[in-house]
Amino acid sequence: MNFNWLLDLVLNQIFGQPFILIGIIVLIGYLAMNQKFSKALTGALKAAIGVIVMGMGSGALIANFNKLIMAIQTATGITGAGLNTYPTMTAAYEKMDAILGSGTGASWGIYTLLVAFILNLIFVALRKFTKIRAVYLTGNAMIVQAGISTYIVWKFLGTGMVPTIIIASIITALYWGIFSTMLIKPTHLITGADFTVAHQQMFISFLAYKLAPYIGHPEKDDIEKKKLPASLNILQDNIIATALVMFISVAIIMLVVGSKNIDWLRGADGLAQAGLKNNIVFLFWITITLTANIYVLLAGVRMFVGEIMMSFKGISEKLLPGAVAGVDCAATFAFAPKSVVLGLIFGTLGQVIGLLGLIIFKSPIFLIPGFIPLFFDNATIAIFANKFGGWKAAGVICTVNGIIQIFGSMLAVQMTGLSWWQGSADYATIWVVVIGVLKAIGSMLGIPVGA
Repeated sequence: MNFNWLLDLVLNQIFGQPFILIGIIVLIGYLAMNQKFSKALTGALKAAIGVIVMGMGSGALIANFNKLIMAIQTATGITGAGLNTYPTMTAAYEKMDAILGSGTGASWGIYTLLVAFILNLIFVALRKFTKIRAVYLTGNAMIVQAGISTYIVWKFLGTGMVPTIIIASIITALYWGIFSTMLIKPTHLITGADFTVAHQQMFISFLAYKLAPYIGHPEKDDIEKKKLPASLNILQDNIIATALVMFISVAIIMLVVGSKNIDWLRGADGLAQAGLKNNIVFLFWITITLTANIYVLLAGVRMFVGEIMMSFKGISEKLLPGAVAGVDCAATFAFAPKSVVLGLIFGTLGQVIGLLGLIIFKSPIFLIPGFIPLFFDNATIAIFANKFGGWKAAGVICTVNGIIQIFGSMLAVQMTGLSWWQGSADYATIWVVVIGVLKAIGSMLGIPVGA
């Protein structure tokens, strides 16, 4: 009897579809917490819908942004790449799918997420030996990080499904556990609460905690005790700040590519907006469209991340009483709102310096900053820096971090061959080292590069 149809149904049609797989995970998680079936089903459906919405936003963002990158490449001959989290994961999956078949990247990434989370729980259960105490629960970051780990292991080691998932899961779980545990003490000193930061700037936040006292005075220079102009409060609105970053980025692109390529962008092969003949109006349309794409993407993420976190958190608390929950870095923002604004300002300064450096040193790759790594990273790092070294430490460390985000990401783009990169602090530092190590191992073993 031929059971190929059954294998296809289970592996491709069900577990090969991220929206179904995420829904099943949430359903199981809620049922394991003894929730009513109606509650579990509602959560599963919301999670599944969220995955689809995320894909719609991400797909539109990548499609529109790629047109801008093509215009840059045509005008300058320079390879362009965007810095943002979710599009990086999607771009990695597209590379895998082109060789392994549609949906393969996402399904492998989800398996890596599950195995890595289980390993994180095991490391915490064995904390007497591992010293790992934090359970990483920031679902949106977990999904992206698991996907990127899956891609770089597959690309540089050329492994099949099972070894790729195992190796990527170990690397990811160690990153989650070690660095979120390192931030338990400083996070408690900032918030007074019993949680830790679990995001993608943990290593640099820890460095800020350690280095800040050597740069400034935590009491005398504390920005939270000083008065900021009311006009800067607008930068705390994520959507407005995203639109501002996009406006500046697109304006620079339009200046670089020139009138001929702007006309191409308006045309049918570009963004299909021939009616917007005024360049200023066209600039605003691109800015608002890209911001809307990101908004849709994040709306989808919020839909399923909330459900995943609830089910994961309930399971982990049941299994590991006393473990420290690792949550989104945004959980610290309310404790230091002025530091958040300071981080955005100095992080932006650092990234501008970094971009000028790419031009001066004639880099073959030009990067387009993204709001998520720019804002969330530098806001979080500034909170740690200000708490332990005041505004001077926050200013210096965030400026340097902005520069590192650009140059580190440029190296990552060169090595991975992706048109997007995370852009976050850890992914411009320690993850560049991880990529370099995997690439070196693959090269020593004579493994052909996957994509």
